[in-house]
This record gives sequence, C-alpha cells and structure tokens, in this order.
Amino acid sequence: MGLGPAVRLTNSYFTMPAGSLWCSGTGLTLPTPSVRIPVLQPVLIALLTDFGLTDAYAGILRGVIAGIAPQVQVVDLTHQLPPGDVRRASFTLWQASPFFPTGTIFLCVADPEVGTGRRGVALAWEDRMYVGPDNGAATYLVMRDRAPSAYELTAGEYRLDPVSSTFHGRDIFAPAAAHLASGLDPARLGPAIQDLVLLTLPNLVHTGRTVRGEILHADHFGNCVTSIGRLLQQGHSLALEPWLRQAPALSLPTEGLQVLLPGGVSLPLLARFADAPRGEAVAYVGSSGLLEIGVNHGSAQEKLALSEGQPVSLENRG
Repeated sequence: MGLGPAVRLTNSYFTMPAGSLWCSGTGLTLPTPSVRIPVLQPVLIALLTDFGLTDAYAGILRGVIAGIAPQVQVVDLTHQLPPGDVRRASFTLWQASPFFPTGTIFLCVADPEVGTGRRGVALAWEDRMYVGPDNGAATYLVMRDRAPSAYELTAGEYRLDPVSSTFHGRDIFAPAAAHLASGLDPARLGPAIQDLVLLTLPNLVHTGRTVRGEILHADHFGNCVTSIGRLLQQGHSLALEPWLRQAPALSLPTEGLQVLLPGGVSLPLLARFADAPRGEAVAYVGSSGLLEIGVNHGSAQEKLALSEGQPVSLENRG
C-alpha cells in the first residue's frame, strides 16, 4: 500500500493492546497480540530565504513545490534574512528546527555564490532534512546534531529544465525538496559526499569563572544575541552547555554574575526586560538559551553601539 505524496512513516508508534477478536462466521473468539502500528505524519517543507517579500521569488518556490507535490504543507520560516548572510541562515536553522515536527524538510536559500561551482546538497538526519547550497548554512545543525548523510544534487530528472544561473532555489532546490517530500530516497538525487563546507564557529571559551564570546547579530527589536550559551538555571548556579559543542560544560554561581561589553560597560545578569528601568540596558538569557543584551523599551544595538563580532564576556565577581 502506498503512503501517498504527503505522508511518511515516522519513528512514532501507536500500540494496540492485546485482547480478543470474536469471529461471527465461526463463533470463535481468537486472541490478538499487542501490535505496534507506525504513525503516519504529514511531511512539511519549511522555507528559509533572503528573498524578501517585495518580489515573486518566495512565491515561485511555493509554486514549484505545489506543481510536484501539491499535498505537501509549506511553512514560511522567514524570507527576511539579510541578503547573502549564510551565518544568519545557519543560526536561524539551529534556533527554529527543534520546534518543527519530525520529518520536516528545511529548504534554505541564502546563496551569494549562486551560479558558481558551489554544490547543491541534500542532508538527511533521522528526524529532518536540509536542501540548499553547500555553503555552510547547515553548519550549526551539523555541529549540534552530528554529521548527516549528504548527497550532491546532480540528477537532472529532479530539477527544472533549463537551469538558470541565478535562481537555483527555483530550478534545483525546490524540486529536490518536493521530490523528497513525495518519498524519494535522497540517494537518488546524486552521489554521496563527505566534505561539506562548514563555517568557522563563533567564539566561546571559558577559563575559571569567565566565559568569553561575541555578538552574533541583532534581532528585529535591536536585541543583541551572543554566542555565550546555552545557559540553564540549576538552583543557585548557571549551567553552561555549549550550544555548538565547541567547549566543555561549566557551572557558574549566579551570585555576582556580570556581563562585560565593549567600552567598559558592565551589566548584571537579570531575568527579564522589566527588571531594568525603562530605557536602560539589560543582560538576560534569551528564549534560545543564549546570553542576550537588550534595552527595556529600546534597542541595545543603537543605545550601546553594538555590532557583530564584538567581544562579550560573562564573569562571576562574587
């Protein structure tokens, strides 16, 4: 029996308990064993691009997917990545992917080298897939979730013809994602590869009671996300569980924790924006577990003149 174009088997099962079955034709009652029935789950494609919302590019991706796999659900994660910002794409995938259902295919197009010799790839983990350029956009997923099975997108039957030199999202990546959502084995898209392009990881080191990192970016509100994390409250201590496995774990006493920024700015680590007076800066652990710098009813990026790559540290001065 086929599963149809928009569902796939997952690792989840419904268990039918043991019991009995009465057969009206024979008058017999037959025992029935406990049975594990695999759960069918709709396949979802999540779109992540730097296309913006003014032009038709994002909508064209949806159109291509609908033409190949019309029953597949498509979600727009965002189309507002800064143009060509592969590092921000990688962060967004890391941030968002845990909240998507098992089997989600992330179609990512932040592709400043489109039309060059850079490869297109499909990456497969047990619980998700990535389709897009081999330019490092999947780096943070690879570091968190370990190495995936990787395939270069070379098979002509799973792309549009002709292929534009400027719109691989339409001609290569969207068709590949749609075919995968229809149940295609990713190995049919092209040869297996081992040498994925990976980005240099953000700075995160610690010595004694000091953790050093950097500003990653500012979000829509002007809150500055740092590379220090993930931070988890554990009683009277703050546990550091490095989000990209780039340093050993650490436990810091919460009393006396200070965040040091460029220009000699020092902020206490607080729980929420409202713990600081209106218009004043605040350091806090954001929703993704990373240290962030904000301003209560304002923009930390503007007020503190913070920018990507600047150093930041978390120190215990108790």
